[in-house]
Amino acid sequence: MLSRATALLVAVLLLGLLGPAAVASAQRHVPDDPGSEEIPWWEEDDPDAPVQDVTPPQSDPGTGLDDLPLPGVTDGDLPVDDEPEVEPEPLLPTIPVPTTKTIPGTVAYVRRDGKAAIPRGAPKRVRQLIAAANEIVGKPYKWGGGHAKLKDRGYDCSGAVSYALIRTGLLRAPLVSGSLARWGSRGAGRWVSVHANRGHVYLEVAGLRLDTSAVGDRGGRKGVRWRPVIGRRGGFTSRHPAGL
Repeated sequence: MLSRATALLVAVLLLGLLGPAAVASAQRHVPDDPGSEEIPWWEEDDPDAPVQDVTPPQSDPGTGLDDLPLPGVTDGDLPVDDEPEVEPEPLLPTIPVPTTKTIPGTVAYVRRDGKAAIPRGAPKRVRQLIAAANEIVGKPYKWGGGHAKLKDRGYDCSGAVSYALIRTGLLRAPLVSGSLARWGSRGAGRWVSVHANRGHVYLEVAGLRLDTSAVGDRGGRKGVRWRPVIGRRGGFTSRHPAGL
């Protein structure tokens, strides 16, 4: 039997000879990641096989339940928030078109020929004023018309208003618009109102406006015509015949 000293010497020599091989074996069989297992050589991938993309699909961070289509509802059925609702245009009131020279009531209406149907319920002087204006309705606009002579082939704004007032006995001679702004009584009248400034004048009587301007006229026509009332415009002075 070997002595104890000899046995110890043999063990040291064996460790010296087997040490590098044991370390190499340990490095081969111990994986770098302690939490993973070594893949046996018979299960390793074939180096000649094509590489497959195994990258997991990236999810859209904006995709959620709100983006899923509603059951039974198509995109065409969904409301569009950025398109304002179009409100229907209001229906304009129907204005009666009389066919007779006079009508009942106190409001005048324009006939098909452009002249005014005279309301029988209005005062006599008002009816005379409308009848006088009917005589020149349809005449073209003419600068200075109605001033040099009462009956003219055309009229300007003050010439037309002066003609109606003169023929009714409310005015003696034609006036320009600036003078009509100081004529009569102050303010708008109950039946007759003259709205004037230094540049323009028009007359409103029994719900109609005698004017050469196309303001407020849907047809945009110029000349002496009956038009819808517009009241006193900015910069105009309102006057009226006394008692009317």
